Amino acid sequence: MKRRRFHLFSVLILAIFLITQAAYSADDFVSSRVKDISDRSYEEAVIGLLDNAQKSIDISMYSISLGTNTNNPVKLLLNDLLEARERGVEVTLYLNTRFKDSKKGGNSFAESLIFKKLEKAGVLIHFIPSNRRLHDKLIVVDSRYVVEGSANWSISALKNNFESSTLIDSSDLAEVKLSRLRNFLISSVSRDEKLDTPAYIENLPKSLNLSKEFLLNKKYLSRMVTSSDKRVMSLYLLLLAHSQVTGKQEFLISLEAMGLSLGMPDSWTYSALRRQVIKVLKKLQKRYQLIEVSFVHSRDANVMLADISGDTFVISSDSLIQPDNDKLTMRLKFLLIIQALLKEGGEDLYSISKTALAKRFNVSLSTIKAAFNDLEGCEEE
Repeated sequence: MKRRRFHLFSVLILAIFLITQAAYSADDFVSSRVKDISDRSYEEAVIGLLDNAQKSIDISMYSISLGTNTNNPVKLLLNDLLEARERGVEVTLYLNTRFKDSKKGGNSFAESLIFKKLEKAGVLIHFIPSNRRLHDKLIVVDSRYVVEGSANWSISALKNNFESSTLIDSSDLAEVKLSRLRNFLISSVSRDEKLDTPAYIENLPKSLNLSKEFLLNKKYLSRMVTSSDKRVMSLYLLLLAHSQVTGKQEFLISLEAMGLSLGMPDSWTYSALRRQVIKVLKKLQKRYQLIEVSFVHSRDANVMLADISGDTFVISSDSLIQPDNDKLTMRLKFLLIIQALLKEGGEDLYSISKTALAKRFNVSLSTIKAAFNDLEGCEEE
């Protein structure tokens, strides 16, 4: 009996090992140089990074506690951020606000003199809505150096506590971390807060890489045009843009933020925004098979873009994503995409007959003629 139990136990351990090996491939890891900066080494290492930052400093922090002394280590670190701004370094803070008592960290920092100095100096400060707990202790410098560990910016953490921290020299890891931070404002929108700006039309890439198959295969873009699926087309382009910004094929989106980014009225309730975006996402999945989507608590959506094989071409994102531009019709977007593909292949849009364009790109002649009329109307302005 004991031998049998030992055999079963051995099989279980082997199975766990094999599953673990399958779960993590070589592609999941990035190369790096690593240094331990735990306990009292943390402050010196971070000061060195901040003082030598050349381009950017991104900090995501659960708690910044100032204390009462003038020259305590937390205030010295914050002064380093001011000095970095004077050198022209871009500084961004992501701050937790989920404290029951503001005296314990959250709002007291926001009401401080040094906070106002940071704002005035041009530090970009994002408060994560209080319905989401931001528990990071993360610093990224110059899109290369990553500091992660247990240490908040507090006197006790820097001077008294045992805190485990690691300095990692890895541009690849830094990009992963920064992509996650950029996604915070999109995926953590509170039910009770109105968005000041539609999140998905900010920080767009200057150009989009579109699949030629997306344009040439009649089951994709031309079908959207002939079916007048304007929101479907706009949403897919925004998803592509967000994928290129984050470097991910699969990501979480806020339904409310996406609704506003698509130009839906900001007077609508969040419930109405969510319903409309869910409807469009389901159409992208079922009718066009361009995404896989699942919904999280009826507020967020986990989206995975389908991999359309084949070559790609480039088009300016300004040509496609302007939700407030009524002149940028669906037909005109379609024609601009055609023009970008032809230009890449050395062809001139105006050298091809409208009949040939309609046949080549799977739409009616009347659609092509209407698109040219829209283009001429924009060029006259």
